[in-house]
Amino acid sequence: MSRFAWEPTARADLRGIDRAQALNILHSLDRFGKTGVGDIRKLTGDKQGRLRFRVGNWRIILKPEGHGIFRVYSVDDRKDAYRS
Repeated sequence: MSRFAWEPTARADLRGIDRAQALNILHSLDRFGKTGVGDIRKLTGDKQGRLRFRVGNWRIILKPEGHGIFRVYSVDDRKDAYRS
């Protein structure tokens, strides 16, 4: 079972999303944490080992930290997720 540690910026991102979408994201992360099921991939060219978790048009950027813990860095609409 995985757990998620949220960065303050990721929490703020989630609070800025409408409630139904935010709950869908949280349920998808919970399902991923319990079963490993979800659309998750390594970020191309990312040297920090971060991953992209897709939930509809939303992208959650996270990184495994060991012992089943993932640090969540951001929650963005796909059109904004990969901009620096």
